[in-house]
Amino acid sequence: MNFLRFTPIFPVFTVLFCSLAAPVFADKTVTANDLPVDPAVVFGELPNGLQYAIMPNAEPPDRVSMRLLVKAGSLQETESQRGVAHFLEHMAFNGSEHYAPGSLIEYLQRLGMSFGADTNAHTSFDETVYKLELPEKTPELFHEGLQVLRDYAGGLLLREQEIDMERGVILSEKRDRDSVDYRTFIAYWEFLFPEALMPQRMPIGLDEVITNAPRAEFVSFYETWYRADNMAVVIVGEVNVEQAVKAITEMFGDLPKAETPLPVVDMGKLTTPELATSLHSEPEASTTEVSLMTLRQFHGEPDSREVRVRDMMTTAANRMLTRRLEKLAKQENASFTTGSAYFWDYLDFFELGGVDVTCQPDQWRDSVAIIEQELRRALEHGFSEAEVAEVKANILNDYEEAVKAAPTRKSRALSGGIVSSLSRENVFTSPQTDLSIAAEAMDQLTPESAQTSLEELWRGGGRFLFVSGNLELENAETELAKVYQTSAGKLVEAPEKERELKWPYTDFGPVGKIVKQSYVKDLDIWQVQFDNNVRLNFKKTDFEANSVGVLVRFGGGGLTMKPEQKGIAAFANLAFSAGGLEALSVDEMQRVLAGQSVGAVFSVGEDSFELVGGTTPKDFERQLQLMAAYITAPGYREEAARQARKAYEEMSIEVNHTAEGVWGNLVMKYLSGDNYHFGFPSQDDFESQNMDSLREWLKSPLAEDYLEINVVGEVDYDTALVAVAATFGALPDRKTEADKYEDARKGVVFPKATEQQLYTYESDIPRAMAAVYWPTTDFWDIKRTRRLNVLASVFRDRLRLEVREKLGEGYSPYARNSSSEIYPDYGYLFGLNFADPAKVESVVGIIRELGVGLGEGNITDDELVRTVLPLQKYVEEYVRQNNYWLSRVMSGSTIYPQQFDWARTLASDYSTVTLDEVNELAKQYLGVGPGLPIIIKPATNASPESAE
Repeated sequence: MNFLRFTPIFPVFTVLFCSLAAPVFADKTVTANDLPVDPAVVFGELPNGLQYAIMPNAEPPDRVSMRLLVKAGSLQETESQRGVAHFLEHMAFNGSEHYAPGSLIEYLQRLGMSFGADTNAHTSFDETVYKLELPEKTPELFHEGLQVLRDYAGGLLLREQEIDMERGVILSEKRDRDSVDYRTFIAYWEFLFPEALMPQRMPIGLDEVITNAPRAEFVSFYETWYRADNMAVVIVGEVNVEQAVKAITEMFGDLPKAETPLPVVDMGKLTTPELATSLHSEPEASTTEVSLMTLRQFHGEPDSREVRVRDMMTTAANRMLTRRLEKLAKQENASFTTGSAYFWDYLDFFELGGVDVTCQPDQWRDSVAIIEQELRRALEHGFSEAEVAEVKANILNDYEEAVKAAPTRKSRALSGGIVSSLSRENVFTSPQTDLSIAAEAMDQLTPESAQTSLEELWRGGGRFLFVSGNLELENAETELAKVYQTSAGKLVEAPEKERELKWPYTDFGPVGKIVKQSYVKDLDIWQVQFDNNVRLNFKKTDFEANSVGVLVRFGGGGLTMKPEQKGIAAFANLAFSAGGLEALSVDEMQRVLAGQSVGAVFSVGEDSFELVGGTTPKDFERQLQLMAAYITAPGYREEAARQARKAYEEMSIEVNHTAEGVWGNLVMKYLSGDNYHFGFPSQDDFESQNMDSLREWLKSPLAEDYLEINVVGEVDYDTALVAVAATFGALPDRKTEADKYEDARKGVVFPKATEQQLYTYESDIPRAMAAVYWPTTDFWDIKRTRRLNVLASVFRDRLRLEVREKLGEGYSPYARNSSSEIYPDYGYLFGLNFADPAKVESVVGIIRELGVGLGEGNITDDELVRTVLPLQKYVEEYVRQNNYWLSRVMSGSTIYPQQFDWARTLASDYSTVTLDEVNELAKQYLGVGPGLPIIIKPATNASPESAE
């Protein structure tokens, strides 16, 4: 797939889908003669100008991924159409030549496609993309998929009644998207591009246009930009190319050929001041962000090998600068928590380079100095041989592993990649070509060439200093400039040379001996017990090439936390992995493990501790050594505690100033009967923890508690057995059985109250949450749990139809069943929707009414089909993921062997769900009470006007 130049730093959301593309593209297959097109893809063009790309691909089996690319987004709108491009995307689901208004989503559900996951679309500045994931490869369904795309391309009805009904949905989406990050992005965009078009064409649009735009504006945009020579059809999956070309020709060949050129978009112009400064204050932000950027006109060269090599070298230089910032952030008294350097271009209009750091508001001055001086240090003194060697190893390893993983790339990802290439006018290249480009670039990468690449990026583009977040400052522009200029006047020295390192964790003692092994034939799983009581669960798979997942499960996790330790789990999650190992810090580990695909993330689960990592067959042995080292020699470095405390401060602001934060904290506590295992720890609880208390808490779990290691992926059993025996099999003896922690599982009880609960938070953003909860039960009757999941899916669809489609009071209403695997008899089913604070009371009433209505047991046959069939199709793909076998089937299976039976029945059980079963559960759990309504809303009188 194409080499992506760099990821933008600004927030990305559904209607601001960042596809690095040109406003209008002409050349149909891109003709850079030194970049061969991936031979697996067949590109073509119909006589009317419509492009197509077809790529046979076998993963997942019997599936086809379809895309319709329209090379027009919000930049193509006129002033009176601001928001129409995105609105049109919604109207594609609201009536077309072959699908009556209100029928398409339900029709696709009956074919096995779920709304959102399998049928979706996005609109960005310069493109609109419609997406279909066909659950089967039959000719009939293939034809139906093309028919849907054909209707999008030229058959939308755009009736006034449906336009008016959708206005509320768009406004709800706009409200849902409103956030500190989004407001900051708008300010950032306006600061960088005061004389360009982009800030005036945010894809979500203006309230006035969304509310009042007449049908004529929709028709005008549709007829102007939805034309054959401005669209492309992409098909990836189990397809016959000749038959697909014929079908595309028959379906899209009658679209008229355009007789006039596409309108030319005036993008405006860039400004390149010597130094521009700006502060955007958001009191509810969790941090202060300091960004120093350079901006210049896009180079204008077509995609080529030379351009990609040059861009990759620039990216390598930025990676090295990012690594320096990562190390500085961990130092004692560091003025910032995270930092990065980057480079990206967009819209064939501009190129941008930058350095960002995140800090607390009282640290902004030091942070400005850090990014100015570290950038200048790299520009003046360059990079070391050791830094270059590390980044070379990592980049080459990434591309080498991508080649090995290519045979099982997912069709969904490939179709998205081809669309991106077409939209950007880039060549869709193979992983082998990408590797050869990476090899060429890394061959040219030296300390001198990396320094030159960074110098070229920052030459002649001016400087933009943008500070945002929870900082308020008088005379901000002057103060920012003063601090920057003061820093620029200071000398910077070359960085100190780092010591050479070797990986020290290769010998864990005598190799473990197998005392028991068994083979579960129908699931193709091996289970092994070593003489130290370590258990191994192993499964070889072939549906994720060059990938191996490892999960180590041990101890009792959160169940071992005492009431007086309420902050220890959160502290452990933030600090344990970051503490590194006894002999190596995290930064030193990154250096010594450069070029190897290994990693380990520690987490405190509800009933176990976990170390999780992903690797490749080549690096499997090192992966096990790394994880075993974390078990036997964790570092507990104070730098990790400092980072954890900074992270907690940032998280706590979000917890206290967003609806989601209040929901995950106070509401979860209330729903559990105020059990101390739930919610977010208080500041006192968190600050009472340190590396000594963490070491004491984890002492027994790491040293002796029951331990199970799970391995899934493309590695042979004999190879895995040898590696596990030499690492985990060599550990000191572990407990023979897992503790059940029966007492810790008690005391979690759903509230008996049914009166409305109100929670408020301080925010100027007009965003409220309405939810209604009904108590259910725990997870362990798997047949019942699956049917409760079906019931929740029916509830979700009724919420979509009533709250979104009919009333326009929500963008993405949601329902879910949550049956606990940890706490006996505990679970709940709920419906949820974000809403206008002024209307949240009525919305919670609607959710409650719909839930109570379901409790009458009135689900229809059609609803059951539209719910169960997409679930069945989802399961077919789900079981072809390593993570499913790793985390849902194998992990914990030596403690809970029934998990194997759950795997055996997963697909067949959903196919046997009956209407009577689900209706009876609806009566049992939704029909016995009115539910528990919960409202979360801003304490202040936030209004939509305050968001403008």
